[in-house]
Amino acid sequence: MTRRFSIVTCVLVGMFALAGPLAHSADSVASLATQAELDNVIAKKLAQEDAARNTITTLLQRDDVRGMAKGYGLDVRRAEAAVSTLQGEELQRLSLLAANANAQLAGGTTVITISLVSALLIVIIIILLVS
Repeated sequence: MTRRFSIVTCVLVGMFALAGPLAHSADSVASLATQAELDNVIAKKLAQEDAARNTITTLLQRDDVRGMAKGYGLDVRRAEAAVSTLQGEELQRLSLLAANANAQLAGGTTVITISLVSALLIVIIIILLVS
């Protein structure tokens, strides 16, 4: 009887010992993201960065911004080339500034002075970040 109890105990302990890691690994698998989900997140992030770069480039391509930058001796082509190197927080911050400047420039003549100064600052910041 003692031998049978000993065998049953060993079998039960072995089952519980093996069942614990299996249950834990099943939980881990359920919490992992699929490749499609990862691809989707990466695609969204890249699309956001492309949109931010496009906003900055749109501002830099405006004739009034180019004229003002030329008047101060700044090379807008250099700034445009530098836009592709921006990333992360710098990219988002400059994109917001560029979006505000674009909106103000489209608004009217009283705001253009402020917007052109903002645009000039964006050009200078981009050139300094790249240098």
